[in-house]
Amino acid sequence: MKNILLIRLSSLGDIVLTSPAIRAVRRHFPRAHIAMLVGKQFADLLTANPHLDEVITFDRKAGNKDTGQMRRVIRLLRERRFDLVIDFQRKFRTSLLGYLSGAKCRVGYHQPNGALCTVRVPDRSNRAVRAGRISSAPAIDRYFALLHAIGAEATDKTLELFITDTDRAFSQELMASNGIAVDRPKVGLFPGAAWKLREWMPDRFAAIGDRAAQEFGAQVLLFGGPAEGELVQQVGDLMTTEAIPLAGTLHIRQLAGLIERCDLFVTNDTGPMHVAAAMQTPTVALFGPGDHIRFQPLDPIHTTIRHHVPCNPCKQFTNRCKNNICMKLITVDEVWETVHQNLSNP
Repeated sequence: MKNILLIRLSSLGDIVLTSPAIRAVRRHFPRAHIAMLVGKQFADLLTANPHLDEVITFDRKAGNKDTGQMRRVIRLLRERRFDLVIDFQRKFRTSLLGYLSGAKCRVGYHQPNGALCTVRVPDRSNRAVRAGRISSAPAIDRYFALLHAIGAEATDKTLELFITDTDRAFSQELMASNGIAVDRPKVGLFPGAAWKLREWMPDRFAAIGDRAAQEFGAQVLLFGGPAEGELVQQVGDLMTTEAIPLAGTLHIRQLAGLIERCDLFVTNDTGPMHVAAAMQTPTVALFGPGDHIRFQPLDPIHTTIRHHVPCNPCKQFTNRCKNNICMKLITVDEVWETVHQNLSNP
């Protein structure tokens, strides 16, 4: 296997979760040329990864409308003459891209698009978990199963996200320009989520920020994506102490560099939760409708807070739930207890 292609087009957290599998592929094939096909907006996650020789980008937004995007990528993949394709995505498009690459060995999940793969691995689908037919398992185990199917050993589940010296210098300069002191505790809050039902209430995030500032003299950093500026501003307005809003202006590795400098990160179940885990920043992860067994940070320095409700895990990315009870059950006091323990014992 001289040329290997890994595929995971999206999304932020899922790509971070492939990092243990990427590392395992490199260890099993130390001399191979390893490329990864990824969505264009997530390429920054991988460009500094030393286990990869090449990052190939796919503009998913253009791909929905423009067959020229598919032709460009297919032509590029065929030029590379890949021997092995490992598809971490489980989508028809990624299965088709693997097939059209011309690789003779194509590893993927048995359903729903396994017909185009030469090595098919049974998958723990969300539907089967919700129906109670199978138990859930960490997403990393799901990726490892693809490697085990071709005899590649994979056991180390440590997440990795590589950033550059330039990214770290940027975070240092940004903190200095915002008056963030080196000797004060820094607590990052991420109140947003790609799925609205995963969001804890803004006033509760504000209460945690105020307590951290008042009891520990912490400086509170409010993080958010490009579409979450209004939400970050709302949390800041609800706080009685000052917070530093950082929303919509950072690329992924810059975000990682800032999270790395935090003493604690409090977040909903969303992509930056995995970024924080990969940067080894102690994280308090608030889970509601999502599958906590599949996606919660695994390192014991992190804490997952959730309450059992019979409809969990929820059908992904719908808004049919009217009361969002799984998030409302998480109280300020129980989150603060974990935050207090972390800040008391840094």
